[in-house]
Amino acid sequence: MSKWFKGKGKTSRSKNTSTAPVSQSNATTASTSSGWEKTRDTAIPILEFVSNIAEASDILSSLKAACKATKQILEMTRTMQNNKEDWERLTKRLQGHLESMNDLIAKLEADPERNRKTNESLQQLLRDYAKKLDEIQKALTDEERARSRLWSRARKMDMDAGNIREFHQDIDDCHQKLMTALAISSAVDIQTIKGDTKTLMKDVDAIAMTLLPVSLSISSSTVHNGCNPKTRVAVLNSIRIWGEGEFNEPIFWLCDIAGSGKSTVSTSMVKFWNEKGLLGGHFFFSAATSDESTIANMCPSIAKQMFDNLQMLRPFVVDAVKRHTSIMTSPFEEQFRKLIVEPINHQNIPVILVIDALDECKSVTERRRLVETLSMAVRESANLKIFMTSRPDPVIQAVLGSLPFKAKLEDRLHDASHPDNTNDIAIYIDEVINGMLADDKKRHLVENSNGLFIWASIACRMLKSETTLETPEVIYDRLVSLDQPGDLDHIYDLIFERIDPNSFTIMFKMLGILLAAFEPLSTDDLEDLLKHVGIRGNVNALIQNLGSVLSVDRNTNLIRFRHHTLVKYLRRRSRASAAHGHDKAHIDMVEAHGQVASWCLKRLVSSTEGVKFNICQIDSSFYLNRHIPDIDTRISTFIPRRLHYASLHWLFHLAETDDTWRGRLKGKLQHILQIPLVLHWMEIVSLTRGVPRAIAGLRAVTRHPRLEGKTRVRMTDIRRFMMAFSVPIQESVAHIYISALPFAPKRSILHAEGEGWFANNLAVIQGLEEEYPGLPRTLRGHQGSIMAISISPDGSRIVSSSADKAIRLWEADTGQPLGEPLQGHEGWVSAIGFSPDGSQIVSGSWDKTIRLWDADTGQSLGVPLRSHEGEVWAVGFSPDGLRIVSSSEDTTIRLWEVDAGQPIGDPLRGHKDSVWAVVFSPDGSRIVSSSEDKTIRLWDATIGQPLGQLPHGHKSPVRTVAFSPDGSNLVFGFGDKTIQLWDVDADRPLGKPLLGHRGSVLAVAFSPDGSRIISGSEDGTTRMWEVETGQPFGEPLRGHGGWVNTVAFSPDGSWIISGSSDETIRMWEADTGQPLGEPLRSHEDEVLDVAFSPDGSRIASSSHDKSVRLWEASTGRPLGEPLRGHESSVLTIAFSPDGSRVASGSDDNMIRMWKVDTGEPIDEPLRGHTGSVNAVAFSPDGSRVVSGSSDNTIRLWDVATGRTLGEPLRGHEHEVLTVALSPDGTRIISGSKDKTIRMWKVDSGEPIDEPLRGHAASVNAIAFSPDGSRIVSGSDDMTIRLWEAETGQLLGNPLRVDGFPVLTVAFSPGGSRIVSGSDDKMVRIWDVDTGQLLGEPFRGHQSWVNAVAFSPSGSHVVSCSRDRTIRLWKADAGQSLGEPRRVAQSSTLAVVVSPNSAASVRDIETGQVSFDLLPISDGYQ
Repeated sequence: MSKWFKGKGKTSRSKNTSTAPVSQSNATTASTSSGWEKTRDTAIPILEFVSNIAEASDILSSLKAACKATKQILEMTRTMQNNKEDWERLTKRLQGHLESMNDLIAKLEADPERNRKTNESLQQLLRDYAKKLDEIQKALTDEERARSRLWSRARKMDMDAGNIREFHQDIDDCHQKLMTALAISSAVDIQTIKGDTKTLMKDVDAIAMTLLPVSLSISSSTVHNGCNPKTRVAVLNSIRIWGEGEFNEPIFWLCDIAGSGKSTVSTSMVKFWNEKGLLGGHFFFSAATSDESTIANMCPSIAKQMFDNLQMLRPFVVDAVKRHTSIMTSPFEEQFRKLIVEPINHQNIPVILVIDALDECKSVTERRRLVETLSMAVRESANLKIFMTSRPDPVIQAVLGSLPFKAKLEDRLHDASHPDNTNDIAIYIDEVINGMLADDKKRHLVENSNGLFIWASIACRMLKSETTLETPEVIYDRLVSLDQPGDLDHIYDLIFERIDPNSFTIMFKMLGILLAAFEPLSTDDLEDLLKHVGIRGNVNALIQNLGSVLSVDRNTNLIRFRHHTLVKYLRRRSRASAAHGHDKAHIDMVEAHGQVASWCLKRLVSSTEGVKFNICQIDSSFYLNRHIPDIDTRISTFIPRRLHYASLHWLFHLAETDDTWRGRLKGKLQHILQIPLVLHWMEIVSLTRGVPRAIAGLRAVTRHPRLEGKTRVRMTDIRRFMMAFSVPIQESVAHIYISALPFAPKRSILHAEGEGWFANNLAVIQGLEEEYPGLPRTLRGHQGSIMAISISPDGSRIVSSSADKAIRLWEADTGQPLGEPLQGHEGWVSAIGFSPDGSQIVSGSWDKTIRLWDADTGQSLGVPLRSHEGEVWAVGFSPDGLRIVSSSEDTTIRLWEVDAGQPIGDPLRGHKDSVWAVVFSPDGSRIVSSSEDKTIRLWDATIGQPLGQLPHGHKSPVRTVAFSPDGSNLVFGFGDKTIQLWDVDADRPLGKPLLGHRGSVLAVAFSPDGSRIISGSEDGTTRMWEVETGQPFGEPLRGHGGWVNTVAFSPDGSWIISGSSDETIRMWEADTGQPLGEPLRSHEDEVLDVAFSPDGSRIASSSHDKSVRLWEASTGRPLGEPLRGHESSVLTIAFSPDGSRVASGSDDNMIRMWKVDTGEPIDEPLRGHTGSVNAVAFSPDGSRVVSGSSDNTIRLWDVATGRTLGEPLRGHEHEVLTVALSPDGTRIISGSKDKTIRMWKVDSGEPIDEPLRGHAASVNAIAFSPDGSRIVSGSDDMTIRLWEAETGQLLGNPLRVDGFPVLTVAFSPGGSRIVSGSDDKMVRIWDVDTGQLLGEPFRGHQSWVNAVAFSPSGSHVVSCSRDRTIRLWKADAGQSLGEPRRVAQSSTLAVVVSPNSAASVRDIETGQVSFDLLPISDGYQ
């Protein structure tokens, strides 16, 4: 039993080109002189070397001159400080070359002079070596100059490390060629004698052998090539050792996947054993021809080869043929015995037979007979060995599996974990296509082969084809294209053609599940999964029939695809099948993911095999997971593999499903997300180091746009919990319960529910946060202008680049920086972007380079891409992620190959000035660019040719450009402060320019659905625009204190991000334009109420900090000091009708009056209530105040005297939460925790009729309609109800806000609409007559909405929330106006709006206006 607890469980866009004056001090002059002396001293030996080559006839003197020049350069390389490691490696190489030359000099000095004569060939090699030394000397001199003050100011960067590494290779090549030629010229002649050992046979025996039917095409020399020299060394040695060893393992089975090079190995061994006199014969099966796909002619073919190869066996082979003239009519087993085994047994010599590609014997029966016959043969002959190859085959395995006398080498030829496999393919490709492609491209071909020689062979044949009209570069691009069908397809086609067509449907459903799985499933797992989802498939049959492409681990029974090309093949062919209406190879991946998700959820919630408390039976919480000695044993014992898989991957399967599947899985999903199961699930991800994956999975699911609201809220809460407490959860499974859960914010779902389940757990009495921290108002960290930003494809990360030369990564949900800044650029980083899969980042800089980075580790990938001659202004990935496009100050555009890091073709030329922006079209076929030369150009992205110039008509630079998501439209931003939409197909502008910005437009972007545009400008604002109408969407987004250089939409279109020269990044809600992040704080605690003065000039707020504050509505500035006097939280506040007074009610049971002009208290507090004063309101004439209290009573007060009027109004059985006065001042209405509404006469205090009953929980809010005929109420029972004021009768059905309490309600001035605020953070407007919701809910608040009200005109709504903000909305559109009013740290319970109320918010600390004065009136636009 667990002992954890006892209970239940840029300010400017242009660069500064000014240069500081250069000092001409004596020190500098001396330094410079010294530098030139060094240059001279180094150059002299090289010049002497070159001169010697031209004049000397003796190679010795030239070689000594080369040594002297090398020594001098060695001295310089040792002083280099920049790129020190690369220079040190070059130094070692030069030292080695020097030693080898000195050794050769010593040998040459001992030779007669006549043997040391030089020739033109040697002289050319010496000149090449001298030239390379001269290049290195010049580079070293440049580095030396750069270290002086005079040169360092003009120099922008150190020598690139890649250039130094080029010196490594070049000097090695020159030295090797030179030394080889020198060795040959000084060596003695060797004469080679070649003789023909072949003889012709003309006897009768040879004539007899011609009678045997043989497969003439079986000769390996006509079908396959042997291994290239220096390749397959280890494998060939293993086989050679077997062949020359003992006979205890007479069968050697080389088993590997299709295309791995088995036949090439076989061909090499055929040659080797033939030369050694060991080869009896060979047979190469091939399914491509009829005679080579059967065993019919195998025996006579091998017998004929034995006769030819082994002279000692000739008579016995001939004798067998002569004695068995009708042998070809005998069974296969007898043929093999008579023609092969018996002749071998006549001589005590080893004989090796080679049987290749046995799996290509088409008949299963024949394959079995052959293997059984071979097994029998090695038992009957002590001299026979069999070398055989095949793909994995169930028939072969069934026969050979239990045999002890076999050697097996499996998966050795293609496994990339063996370095020699990759090296062998590199050697092969280099030899076959030498000179056709650059080294980096050849390297990429090697990588793409993934160990498959057949792939490399096909690629080389395509590249060397003499019939194609395509260049090698074009063919290369096709070969490395992820989506281009490869030449391996015919292999896989052949495999599936051999399957019974009646089995296709079930087979591809099973393959779909294996494809969907995020890690291999065992045979038992797959059987269980198939049973769960009702697929009547046989796993063993699947593996047996597809053994050539599927493998099963003998120890774990895990099913694996033998090669990733099969996965690509199946997915590609599945898409093609679906598109063409064929179901032969269709795999529905959504269906497959749904099936696996269902299986996973079943495992998780299983009462016997699912998640459970303290699943690994850990006795103490004092140990971290890693400190528990037997933790791995416990995990493997108590967490079954299926549960392990389900825990790590269920979320990702769920994320890949559709609405239908999510509907089916709703019940199980809700179950696992509840306390305590969700915590039990966290145990498993803690123990299995799966917390980061779990967080990513929760994010993946919640980003689905149609996920049910309640599920999204709960999953978000779980994710925030795991993010906030990721360290304790990852470190200790017990601390999920004893640390994370009790310290979770009070209002988090897990905390609230956890208190009930784990009652004896640690209780934190003070200091808990109410909610998880929100986003910071701005993302800060850069020390220079934000030049560019990009959002990862999954929306989880933001990357930014800056004038501070750094790149930063941020977590989108929290705004927290991820790791350290990425450093490497030596100038402003002006462009940034994620790859389509989010794995890489590309950056462009004023240092003229482009860099690639690993998005997960932040590591630089490869060397910088260099080719531009000016600052790089824009970069971007192609949609397939294979190419990068860049533009530069040098007026060019360049395309780059991502993997090779090399430019593709020549630069795209046409612009006459800096190219500010460049981007691929969504389909990758075109590129659009914009320039300082005032032009916009289109380019063919495939061939790099111009497609024309767009006649946009503007006469200013085009600073930015973007494609719409469907590629049909373009949007441009101009230096003339305008934006223009463009129809790509029609080649014409869409509408008039969009006007509004007051400075150059620097950035534009489309929303993911293409319906809106966002723009950033030198005027410091971000604006949104409707694409269809060209109209602004809301007001400008204000907040930045400098140019807005970059903008972007999130992948789901729900938020916007902007980066500015003020060195900050801001995030905004796309629907409302509201900034995401924490508001400014003024009160020291939570705000509980807010109210407008009747003339709209002031705002009053109250707070838990026991104070009342007054604010200037037009500026947002505080008016005077806080009003203090209450002894506890101030719960409610109201202005008098003339605006001269404020009444406040407090948790101290008192009501206070305050003078608005001076902030002074008026007389003594009003005392009488014995409980908290929850609500106050003035009468229409201002003479009286009504209050409601936790003492269950309502009181009337005389404002003039401060005395109570009559007795308290009693009748409620619980706290009075809300009160209101009728428009004529004759009635009071109250709502209570007792679930009732009561009406009272003001004059007499008597109740009017019976309580209004109908709510099932506390009545939180109540209001009269403007004409007094109706009442509206909101309740914790999640409903809004309408009542007839005269009769108390319910009007219609309740208005429901499913799942969340209604905290506040109010009528519109005309009484036709109701506005409500609720616990789900939303504001809603309802039609009174129909009870229908009008439009979408208003979203923007980050916590529950405590109070709402209509403006007197009804055109606007004001709301306040526990998120410490007040928001203004357009009532007809739900569009929030400007930033929320930051008034305090708490929530609001009531709001009153004046007829001419205005809204303008200013940063209280800095006084900076966040948005302009927004008069709230019907005429507002």
